[in-house]
Amino acid sequence: MKPGRNDPCPCGSGRKYKNCCLGQGAAEPAQRHQLTLPPDAVDARQLVAMFQAGRHAELESWLHLLVRQSPQSGFLWGLLGATLQAQGKDGLPALQRATTLAPEDFDAQTALGRAFIERGLFDAAATSFERAALIQPGNAGAQFALGDSLRLSGRFAEAEACLRGVLRSAPDSAELLVCLADTLGELGRLDEAEAFSRRAAQRAPEYPAAHFCLGNILCKSGRLEEAGNCFAAALQRAPDYVPALDNLGNVLQELGSRVKAEECYRRALQLAPGYVNACTNLARLLVDQTRFAEAERCYRDALKAQPANAEILERLGGVLVELGRAKEAESCYLQALDAQPDRATTRLALATAALPVIVHTSAEAAAVPNAFAAALATLSDWLHADPGRQIRAADLAGAQQPFFLAYRDGNHVDLLSRYGDLVAECLPPRERAPRPHRDRTRLLVVSHHVRRHSVWDIVLRGLLLHLDRTRFEVLIYHLGNAEDEETAFARTQVDGWRDRHTIGEASGWLAAAGQDCPDVIFYPEIGMSSIAYFLAAHRLAPLQVASWGHPITTGLASIDLFLSGDLLEPANADAHYRERLIRLPGTGCCTASLPIAAEPIPEVEAALHGLDGRRFLIAQRSIKLDPVDDDLYAQIAVAAGSSVFILLRDPVCPWATDQVMARLESVFRKRGIDPTRHLLLIPWLSPGKFLALLDLCDVFLDCPAFSGYTTAWQALHRGLPIVTREGRHMRQRLASGLLRKAGLADNIASSTDDYIRIATRLAGECRDAGRRTALRAAVLAAAPAVDDDVSVVRSFESCLLAELDVARRAEVTGSRHASDRST
Repeated sequence: MKPGRNDPCPCGSGRKYKNCCLGQGAAEPAQRHQLTLPPDAVDARQLVAMFQAGRHAELESWLHLLVRQSPQSGFLWGLLGATLQAQGKDGLPALQRATTLAPEDFDAQTALGRAFIERGLFDAAATSFERAALIQPGNAGAQFALGDSLRLSGRFAEAEACLRGVLRSAPDSAELLVCLADTLGELGRLDEAEAFSRRAAQRAPEYPAAHFCLGNILCKSGRLEEAGNCFAAALQRAPDYVPALDNLGNVLQELGSRVKAEECYRRALQLAPGYVNACTNLARLLVDQTRFAEAERCYRDALKAQPANAEILERLGGVLVELGRAKEAESCYLQALDAQPDRATTRLALATAALPVIVHTSAEAAAVPNAFAAALATLSDWLHADPGRQIRAADLAGAQQPFFLAYRDGNHVDLLSRYGDLVAECLPPRERAPRPHRDRTRLLVVSHHVRRHSVWDIVLRGLLLHLDRTRFEVLIYHLGNAEDEETAFARTQVDGWRDRHTIGEASGWLAAAGQDCPDVIFYPEIGMSSIAYFLAAHRLAPLQVASWGHPITTGLASIDLFLSGDLLEPANADAHYRERLIRLPGTGCCTASLPIAAEPIPEVEAALHGLDGRRFLIAQRSIKLDPVDDDLYAQIAVAAGSSVFILLRDPVCPWATDQVMARLESVFRKRGIDPTRHLLLIPWLSPGKFLALLDLCDVFLDCPAFSGYTTAWQALHRGLPIVTREGRHMRQRLASGLLRKAGLADNIASSTDDYIRIATRLAGECRDAGRRTALRAAVLAAAPAVDDDVSVVRSFESCLLAELDVARRAEVTGSRHASDRST
């Protein structure tokens, strides 16, 4: 009886009759296979039947014997390769031998192609499928496999041509439509890709890959909610579809649903332990939550599968830096460069690894700038050694930043400028779009922290509230994925809004800026976010301005102005900035008190029970505590007598707090003081609980090495006396500027001895309940003077409009400074 089209081919190949010997004579191929065997050998059909029955181990033994007897049989070598592959063994050499002996064997070529696909050798797979297609030119399966392998190898234009050829004969194949949609998506033709993926989902609504493909296309289009629905649809049809779980996690993470995102990643890893994408995406989520130890484990799990993956090694290095393990981080970066020597982001990370999170001695602190300078020199040598080196600009959007340099004393304008220039050299030039005439100046605010955060509370909130909207049209790019009620409030204060719900990649933000064509861009915290730094390194507007959300120069030639406050800067401050320094009135910000209620902290009160004396609060992250000031606190303890110094565990680097505590305990002992009676470490507190802590304390000790504005501002509004020392740079003068604004300059120290004297005096006044009450009342009465300074906003407006006029004239004449490399 003649076999049906979909029946197994009688030649014993294991393929369907329609895809094998239909029209060629069913017996001839089988006879051909049999003739390659000795007369007493097992029939080819029997061997194929054993393969199809899953008797792979037994068949392997037979085939090893048979190939020794007939080493020139391409059929036997091909079947041996397939048998080994089916057992998870390496069948590639056998399949390669088969195609050498029988280059016209269609089955051997396609089996070899599949083996190459399994190993990620996509170019080699494409070659095998191309040969198979030449053997059987009308075989749609071979043509499809060729197109798919071309897609996987990144040869998208060739893949499209091949797949469209197959489409003519199989227009309703959902698998083909999905593959073509993926290809078009990679080519950036998202509308066509979406149309094909929707067509696939309509043709085969129960086909999970169709919904998965559509979700990926929608992600690239920035339509994350719709993409999430597609991944959910794929999972409804295939609950264990691991890539869909992983991608749904990515969408949820971008939308700020961190708990649900983590559930997706962990479910994917339950189903496929060690699945690299889920490992790395979960690690990325954990890094966003500063859960660095857990992130390290995820990255190491991913490296078990891909030990030479440069991106994973680089990301692990970044985590190790945050964990204070700089040597291990450096080792990871060097391994990444062994795998991918031209990886620019790794070389940037290696340079910034010279900046420790914290230091242990003053000598170590003093050595940091020189170490970073040497690292930058090495980076520069590499970059300039090959002027033709191609660097993907988008990769720089995730590059490590020299954030920790700000926590080392000194004027770092030269180092940060050198770093900024090296980054700018890696960026391609951008075309300047013509700017339309507008009745109002379009101001774009780009921030990672449009939510309850010091950048929002101090720098942005009051500015947006009071900005003259008859003169300014305001847009916000919210780069972060954390949102709260303040984010919702911010949306109501602007004319245009973009966030990660619709833009996920660096190219998307650049494209948005090109479409929105702002007149002025205001970056309140350059240096705290990689993507913000990346955008700021481009020339995207005639006037680009930074402020002190990160209180140090940006070092970028593309930033024109640095907006600070007159009360924050020393007389010689212009030399501290690459940008032109603008001193706005007061502290350069217009704050408004936030309605936050104090929350009970019984656990802290219990910890304080039994610790006698005045309560000094050191309410800063550990990275702000420089070793040079350690003995300052011990001297205050000696001078003040019975006292307790309250520190909070660093929420980002808790290990750093342990090291700082060890340093403090050592200097206290050297002064003959029992640290257990004077030092109290408590957990980092929520905003409401922190207010309650301020109420429990007697004196707020600002960090001399890196002052805190937000915490001092909060202390002022709770009536807590503050002592600060005015340093040489703005980042050491934030609290002093605030106190001058409040009319409380008597609490500003000019030296270490003066700081100790003021702290001791304040503690002494607090020993008497009446005087303590009066002191707090005086501070509380002074607090309103620091808020609602609308003159700052008016000066901000006047400055921008005047400088924009200058910048526009410079654009017309072409006189903008040549150091702006991204123009």
